[in-house]
Amino acid sequence: MSVTFDFTGKNFVVVGATSGIGKQAAIELVDGGANILAIGRNIERLDALKNINPQKISAKNLDVTCATAEDWVDALENFKNKFGKIDGGIYSAGIYGLTPLNSFDTELARKIFDTSFWGMVNFLQVATKKIFSNAKSSFVVMSSIAASYGSKGLFAYAAAKAAVQAAIKPFAKEIIKNGHRINSVAPAAVQTEMLENNFISEDFLSRQILGVATPADITGLILFLLSSRADLITGQNFFVDGGYIVGAYV
Repeated sequence: MSVTFDFTGKNFVVVGATSGIGKQAAIELVDGGANILAIGRNIERLDALKNINPQKISAKNLDVTCATAEDWVDALENFKNKFGKIDGGIYSAGIYGLTPLNSFDTELARKIFDTSFWGMVNFLQVATKKIFSNAKSSFVVMSSIAASYGSKGLFAYAAAKAAVQAAIKPFAKEIIKNGHRINSVAPAAVQTEMLENNFISEDFLSRQILGVATPADITGLILFLLSSRADLITGQNFFVDGGYIVGAYV
């Protein structure tokens, strides 16, 4: 049985739209009738994504680790002028890297945190403003199972994703005055370039007893949380872990 969502006439921002979960979410939102502002660092990939449906996809090249409030305002203002205010957004930007306590690269550790956490904060600070978002907008941000079950050598990644989960609860209380919602999704390993380009132990993968997820396994939940069917859900974190939590104790 397939589940589809009708987002006709809705507008969403997808940050980290050039690969993995963000790209899959952007494509599915457009397939559901939405207009999309796709934000990413890779210009060629942004252009390729936009070419899928130039009438519904706008693209903005932006590095979330150094984007200023003015950069975010500019991106959202241009999109609003073309399509109208947004109805929510997805923040899926993130990088992965080993940061063992005794020999970690400080620059890498900070970049991991800036990408997953501070970039999210800066995006939400602008995107949730009444001038840019319609009432009852919904935002979904990406965390990770590492926030609760961090592997050895991943303190920066685990800490950044834990910070995401912690932040959405006070954020939810602040933005609810406009009817806005925010939730986080925490996958385990997902078949993306991040998985292909980094070492993930066979032990970790084997504990996902239902299998390693594809991006489409994650976006189903994301689209649900963006939809009106989730109007009463906010400030929550949702695991999509392939059975990892169960498998870890089998």
